[in-house]
Amino acid sequence: MRRITSIAPVALGLLALVLSTSSCNSKRKVELEDFQLYNSQITGFALSTADKDMKEALAKAAFVIRNTETGRIYNPQALPYSSKSYDLSLRIKSATQGAEIEVITADGKTTKWTGEKQTFKSDALLHGIQLRVSTKDRSGQLQSYTYKVTFKRYREDPHTFSWSEASVSGLPAFSSAFSTVMTSGDGGTMYYVKPSGASAASTFASPTASWQDASLTGIPAGERFTSVISYGGKLYATTSASKLYEGSGVTFATKALSGNYSPSLILGGLKIDGVPSLTLLGANAAGSKAFLTYGIASSSVTHIGEAPDGAFPSSGETVSYELAGGNYQGNALYLAGGITASGKASPNLWSTTNGHDWLIVGGKITEGKAITAQTLAYVPSQKRIYRFASTTEGLELYISSDNGRSWESARTTAFSGLTLTDFAGYPLQAFPSADGETIYLLRGAKSSGESAKLFVGKFGGLKTIED
Repeated sequence: MRRITSIAPVALGLLALVLSTSSCNSKRKVELEDFQLYNSQITGFALSTADKDMKEALAKAAFVIRNTETGRIYNPQALPYSSKSYDLSLRIKSATQGAEIEVITADGKTTKWTGEKQTFKSDALLHGIQLRVSTKDRSGQLQSYTYKVTFKRYREDPHTFSWSEASVSGLPAFSSAFSTVMTSGDGGTMYYVKPSGASAASTFASPTASWQDASLTGIPAGERFTSVISYGGKLYATTSASKLYEGSGVTFATKALSGNYSPSLILGGLKIDGVPSLTLLGANAAGSKAFLTYGIASSSVTHIGEAPDGAFPSSGETVSYELAGGNYQGNALYLAGGITASGKASPNLWSTTNGHDWLIVGGKITEGKAITAQTLAYVPSQKRIYRFASTTEGLELYISSDNGRSWESARTTAFSGLTLTDFAGYPLQAFPSADGETIYLLRGAKSSGESAKLFVGKFGGLKTIED
C-alpha cells in the first residue's frame, strides 16, 4: 500500500467560478487581476457536449471569470483531449437583462448570441474567442465591454507514453501476493513477497541501475507482508501472521496490541481529534472481520468498527491520502484501488473521518473486472493516479486526474512500445520518477526461478497550449 501525503482537494462538477468584489463609483485603469463590479457583465460561462466520449470529462471543466476593464475568462486545468471535432455547447449568462452579446471566433466570424446556450464546432471555438457585450447605462448611452476567452488545451493526447524495456541486474522476482515501493529522490526500497512466500526487500539508487537484495530484520521467516505504509516519518507493516510492525528502512519491530485483535491490512494514517492513528482492517476479539482504529502513541486499539462491506478492497495495493479541512472540520482519509474479496478490481473511492465508518465518495472504473494483480502510481506534479491491472488477457491502464473520484480507460497511445499480452497473469508494480516525467513498471514472476522485467515509460503528451 502506498500513501500520498500532499494532495490539494479537487472540486468536481464545477461549471463556472465567478470572482468579483464590491462596486466602485468611478472607472479607473486597473491591473488584470483586480476586480470591478462596474464591468461585471458576464456572470456565468460553461461548456458542455452530448458527445459520448467527451460528455462526462467536459462537465468537470471549471472556468474563472475576471471582471476587469478588458475581461478575461479562462480554464486553469486543461480541457479533456479529443482528436476529432465535435459539437460543443457554450453557455453564457449576462448580468444585464437585454444585453446584446456577440461571439467572435479566431477566424473573425461574429455570431450574435441568442438565449443562454448555442452550439459550435469544437475546432472553431477552442482556438480562443472574444465576447462583446453591449448594454445601455443609466443615462441611456450605449456601453460596450469586451471579454477575452482563452482555452487551455493539450498539444497532443495526454495519454501518450513511450515505453522501452530496461536492462537492469538484480530486479526482485516478486509475486502477486504483495509489493510496494517507497522512494526518496531517485532511490528507494521495494517491499514484496517472493513466489516462494517469503517476505523480502530490494533497494536501488536509481531504478535503471542495479538493484540489491536487502536483509530484512525483525520479520520472522514464514510471515508474508500484507501491507507496508509510511506515516509520520515511520514505516508500518502487517503480515500474514496478523501482526503489526513499526520500522525504518529494512528494520522492523513488533508493535504489541492491547487486546485480542488481529490486523490484516493497514488502510492509512489519520489524525482523529488531532491524535495520529492507523486505520486497520482485521479481526476483533471474537474473530470477526472489523475495522480497527489504532492509536500510535498509546499502542492500543482505540475503536472497533463493523465488518467491511463486500465491495471494500480487502487486498492488493491501494493509494491512501489524508486531507484536512474542506466540508469536514477535521481530517479525512481517502482510499483508492485494491481488490475486493471476490478478486475484482475495486471501482470505488472510499473515505472515513474516524477510521471505522467508511463511505463510498466516488470511483467507477470498469466494474466487475476480474484481475490477477494491480498497482497504482501517483504523480504529484500531474495530480494523476495511473492504475495498471493485469488480467488473463493482458495489461490494462486506467487514469484518474481527480484523486480517484473518477477514472478513464487509457487510449491506445498509452501503450506504445508494450506488448499487452506479455503481462497476462503477471504481478505488477509501478512508481513514478522523482522528476515526475517517467513511470517505472515492473513485471514480477509467476513462479520461482522466473526473472522480473522493468519497463520505462516516458510521458509525451502533457504539454499544454492556450489559445
